[in-house]
Amino acid sequence: MSPLIADDLSIDETMLTVDGLRLRVLMAGEGPPVLLLHGFAVNADDWRPTIARLVKAGYQAIAPDLLGFGRSDKPGGDAYSLHHYADLHAGLLDALGLDQVALVGHSMGGKLALATTILHPTRITRVLIADSEGFMQIPLFMRKGGTLPWLGEAILSLTSRPGLIRMQLNAAFANPQQYVTPELIERGRQTLSDPGVRQTMLALSRSYASTDLKASGLWPRLAAIKQPILIIWGAEDRMFPVKYAQLAHQALPGAQLVVIPNCGHFPMIEADAAFHGMLLGFLAGAER
Repeated sequence: MSPLIADDLSIDETMLTVDGLRLRVLMAGEGPPVLLLHGFAVNADDWRPTIARLVKAGYQAIAPDLLGFGRSDKPGGDAYSLHHYADLHAGLLDALGLDQVALVGHSMGGKLALATTILHPTRITRVLIADSEGFMQIPLFMRKGGTLPWLGEAILSLTSRPGLIRMQLNAAFANPQQYVTPELIERGRQTLSDPGVRQTMLALSRSYASTDLKASGLWPRLAAIKQPILIIWGAEDRMFPVKYAQLAHQALPGAQLVVIPNCGHFPMIEADAAFHGMLLGFLAGAER
C-alpha cells in the first residue's frame, strides 16, 4: 500500500483481490464509508477532489478503478455485466470489512451504482448519481459495433485521436475553454491508447444485453429501490442531455432531482462547490 499525496491529504492506494480479480483502490479518511464509482474510460483519480472534501467532512472515501479501467484487471469477455460489477462491489465491501456504504456514481458509475443497489440492497444506505448512464438509448453503431469485428476495430482505431478526444471533451463541459487543456487531451489519449482499455471498450460493446439496464432486466426494479436517491445533472451536458435526467427521475420516483445551470457532464469539476455541497448535505441526511 503506497500513500499518494493530493494537496495536504494522504490517500492510500492499494490493490485488492475480489473474486480472483485485482482492483486498484484509493482510500482515505475515517468515518461513515462512501464508495465512489467513476465513469467510462477514466479512473478513480477523477475522484481525488471529492475524496478530499469527504475526508475533511469526516467520512471514509473509497474509490476503485472500475474493472477494465485504470490499473484494475481487464479480463475481457463477459466480465463486464451489470450483475458482475454489482457482485464485485459487494465483494469489495467484504474485503474491506464493511457492512454498508453510501454509494456515489458518475456517468457509467451511476448505472453501476443503481445495479449494485438493486442486486445488493442491504449493503447500500443511500445513492447519489450524477449525469448517469443508463437512461439514454446507446447509438446503434455502438450497440452493434462490437459484434462486427471490422466495425468494432475501426471505431477503436479512432478513439485515441487527439482531434476526436478534443471534440468529446468539448461536449463534456459547458465551458470547455476553461477545462479542456492540452494536458487533459493528452491524458485522454494515453487512456484510450491503452490496449487493455480498448479491449474493455470492445467487450462492453459486445456485451450490450448484459450491460444495459433495460436489456439486462433491471429497469423495472429501479422503481422499487427504497434507499434515498439524489440525482444531479448538468444543465448543459451535451453527452447525456438533461432530458435524460427527467427520464431518470421518472424511473426513480422517490428520488430528488437537482439540475445545475451552466454545467456539463462533470459537475464535480465544473460545479465543484455546488456538487460537493449537495453531496455532503445528502450524506448528512443519513445521520439525522
